[in-house]
Amino acid sequence: MDYKDLRDKFIELSGRYDLVKSTGEDDGADFFINAGQKNLDRLLVSNKMWARYPVILTAGTIIAKTTGIRAIKEVWIADADGKSQLVPTTLQMLREYYDEESGNIDQGTPEYYAPALFRPAPDTLASTTGMYDVEDLLLYDAAAPAKHFNYDGVIVMPPPDATYTLTIWGLFYSPTLSATLAASVWTQTKSYWSEVHPSTLIKAALKELESFYRNTEGTKDYNNALMDDVRGMDYDSVEQDLVGDMQMGG
Repeated sequence: MDYKDLRDKFIELSGRYDLVKSTGEDDGADFFINAGQKNLDRLLVSNKMWARYPVILTAGTIIAKTTGIRAIKEVWIADADGKSQLVPTTLQMLREYYDEESGNIDQGTPEYYAPALFRPAPDTLASTTGMYDVEDLLLYDAAAPAKHFNYDGVIVMPPPDATYTLTIWGLFYSPTLSATLAASVWTQTKSYWSEVHPSTLIKAALKELESFYRNTEGTKDYNNALMDDVRGMDYDSVEQDLVGDMQMGG
């Protein structure tokens, strides 16, 4: 469903014509629609909530970052010789292990990954544009501007000895919706929800609107309608999973 049409229907059903300017520009509607979409993302764990994020990792680079990650499930590394799954660990364990090798960390094919820690204290000290130092997995370029708020990612070790394609598999949020396509790839005019389940997305946006204005009954009513939709989607997801189980002899 075209986003402008979806937003117009939200305005019509809510009666809040003040949430869009007379010129057609957003004046608050996008906030409620995107809040509703984020709520839907968290409610549903299906194949459409999963995504893969590939990134080129050059030699010596130990960090991969992106926005929109809900949960990292798997990390894979690949080159012309093949691919392999990295072993998950913690940043603390990486630090402890490689502290013993400090000053003499050989490059090679990455074997381990840990969720990266991007936030400094105070928040203005560092950025994801700064790099983790191989000899100190918590060292940032303090001169870089603070842009860490929306980023998540992974640290890999040992440092790669060549260029690899690293792919993060996991649960990702849907892109932020806007009638105007922004420069960021994370802002789009469409998403899974707007294209496949626009009525559910509108219900989610209406629920957010009601909750912000402390209309308890309205919030409950929209939540009940919303959960009916989500349960139906969950049933479809379970049916698909059962097919895989049966094929594997489960």
